[in-house]
Amino acid sequence: MDIQNIMQQLGGGGQAVNPEVSIPDTAEQVTISALALIKMLKHARAGIPFEVMGLLLGDIVDDYHIRVYDVFSMPQTASSVSVESVDPIFQQKMVELLNLTGRMENCIGWYHSHPSYGCWLSSVDINTQQSYEQLNKKSIAVVIDPIQSVRGKVVIDAFRLIPQSAMLTQQEPRQTTSNTGHLQKPGLEALLRGLNRYYYSINIKFKCNDLEQKMLQNLYKNSWAEGLKCNSASENSQKNEFCVESMSKLALEYQKLIEDESKKGEQETKIKNTGKKDPKKHLGLKVDELLDENLNAILGRMMATKAF
Repeated sequence: MDIQNIMQQLGGGGQAVNPEVSIPDTAEQVTISALALIKMLKHARAGIPFEVMGLLLGDIVDDYHIRVYDVFSMPQTASSVSVESVDPIFQQKMVELLNLTGRMENCIGWYHSHPSYGCWLSSVDINTQQSYEQLNKKSIAVVIDPIQSVRGKVVIDAFRLIPQSAMLTQQEPRQTTSNTGHLQKPGLEALLRGLNRYYYSINIKFKCNDLEQKMLQNLYKNSWAEGLKCNSASENSQKNEFCVESMSKLALEYQKLIEDESKKGEQETKIKNTGKKDPKKHLGLKVDELLDENLNAILGRMMATKAF
């Protein structure tokens, strides 16, 4: 009796396992670059409240690693709950134009947004993903939620369909050799929408190279021209009024503090005001701030009148 027959008997008469066929693994990861993540999030936020979609550019390194370098949007018909592509030739033309500019990455899947209702695949999304997997079995579908994504946290997930043969035989779609794919617990909405029944989730990690890190550092960096800008006189007067009002409140608090020190003593007053705002210190900071802003405004106007 050979090994395949033994495995058939142990599996209850199921199909034989072919060792030459690569089985999806829970250790598989999708690495998304900072450029691709920013472009997806910006595109998804621009389309609120409708869904948007686009294509992923990258390469499939091996059975355990997929890299996404860049993305681009594509023509679509969308509503608040579904999105579909309207130009099947657009993808081929766009990839050809990118190859002419030196971008030799291939299309490895697609992305779309789910504004405010989490990351999962609908029946329309499953049909779209089936068309991509017919061209490449390793294609992935990335879903991003621009509304639930806040500063420091991006709600995003990657999916791939479970083969129909695995669904019919009720076999596990992936072999478990690592806990990487189980680090992120699936949400209840995704489980109700068919996660682990019609499709499975792939772990995502983000990576920045040196050029992307410099780009992100310079994204919100002020240029040299910022120091030459002058606020209008009305803005300066409003700031001065607000600063003087806060200084008057701090002066009253400081006067009350001096009165308490004269009545109760310095040591007892320090113990009483432990952990509270020091009016003397804040008053000095407000005075310095008022002087600096007014001096900068005066010098800026003098330079503007001489130079222009």
